[in-house]
Amino acid sequence: MVIEPKGKQVEVLAMPNRGHFVVLGTAGSGKTTIALLRAINLANLPGNDRVLLVTFNGALVEYMKGIEDISGRLTVENYHKFARGYLASRGKMPSFGGIAENEQRESLIDSAVEYYKEKYPGESTYKRKNSFFYDEIKFIQEFGCDSMDKYTEIERTGRSEAFLKREKRPYVYYVYERYLELRTQKHKKYDWYDLAMHVVNEFTCDESERRYKHIIIDEGQDFSPMMIKSLVEAIPEDGSFTFFGDVAQQIYGNRMSWKETGLTISGTWRFAINYRNPETIVAFAKELANSRYWKHSDDMVDCEEANAVGPKPVLIKFKDEEQERQWIVNRAIQESKKSSAVIVCRNRNDIDVYLAELKDMGCVAIEIDRKTAGFGDRKQVYLSTYHAVKGLEFYNVFIPALSDKKMPDYEALERNEDSLEVYADELKLLYVAVTRSKYGLYMSYSGKLTELFPSPTNTVDIKEV
Repeated sequence: MVIEPKGKQVEVLAMPNRGHFVVLGTAGSGKTTIALLRAINLANLPGNDRVLLVTFNGALVEYMKGIEDISGRLTVENYHKFARGYLASRGKMPSFGGIAENEQRESLIDSAVEYYKEKYPGESTYKRKNSFFYDEIKFIQEFGCDSMDKYTEIERTGRSEAFLKREKRPYVYYVYERYLELRTQKHKKYDWYDLAMHVVNEFTCDESERRYKHIIIDEGQDFSPMMIKSLVEAIPEDGSFTFFGDVAQQIYGNRMSWKETGLTISGTWRFAINYRNPETIVAFAKELANSRYWKHSDDMVDCEEANAVGPKPVLIKFKDEEQERQWIVNRAIQESKKSSAVIVCRNRNDIDVYLAELKDMGCVAIEIDRKTAGFGDRKQVYLSTYHAVKGLEFYNVFIPALSDKKMPDYEALERNEDSLEVYADELKLLYVAVTRSKYGLYMSYSGKLTELFPSPTNTVDIKEV
């Protein structure tokens, strides 16, 4: 695959090989491709320096491996593989079962909350939903709050929807400490949210030579401050660290400042040209970003130019979900005879339903997961969740189930005390899915359309079947 960098992309590839750099870009601006090319260029420099290209998404790792022949000095992996590997190299990762899975984590937090409810029966903090504690402890871990004082003083970036007075924070930290005690009793040293904090702490006392001279992060907006800080700590003083990201696609809920990541930024570049999406799709994506629910940031890069050509996105109303699925299956199969087509589903259950219906039609579809590589350009039907499709591109994109019963996600609304926060996150999920398309975009629903869909809109052709 021959890639010709253009405009600001050329400047980024010519960045120095020492220092911390930030590259922000709109969807379709080539961030992943340029991240990969920078990694390859650094790996080919004289000196045999090792390079790490890391991303949050396991599926995206495999996709990147499929684009180019990877140099022997370049490693491409997701963050958690890096973290586990490093801790194992320091003798700090059990060979089996050292990480508490999310279900066990929540069960242990439930027990910790119940313990303090009995100890402080009149305390209002313990009348909150347990989901508040899941998320607040996640914040404590991802922002490296390893003491009561640090947690009490820190600005709760990204947690404004769950108001908590400073004088009430100790009651949350008690639950966190009790959770750690209970987790230790279960012989679980880590969970998935505090791995990065442990990596940072380990690097602080690690005086050995760093394995990697250069580290590049792709889709960096999904990383917690501790993840980024741990990767900054993983390079020597004469190495380089490059962050590629798009805050408009920030779908894992981490809202942070650069200061919190430990970066000392040597230079910042902004990619404002969209090379993937037709102007018609860009116009609709801008409508999504102009929603009253969207949370804006100074780091968001608005698209200034779109080079691709394609039809208007289509929104189709069906009489019921079965008719909707049948139409999507038939149309996706039809389009896959000419180009790639992906059906973006709400969850794994929906993927299973579509896989079965496609199979009944004689179509062997491919589910995008961390084992899938080289997808996007083949004449094929793919299935993905909103999260797994991130960073990828397809000729045609189908987004079903845009009814008010499916979006916003009612389970997310149950977990979160502020519905506006859920709406903002759901909009970004839709934005991510929409901007995967290189040509056709088909959106659909039955029943009542989600209130998150722009209305009125002149960027979409609306049909009813």
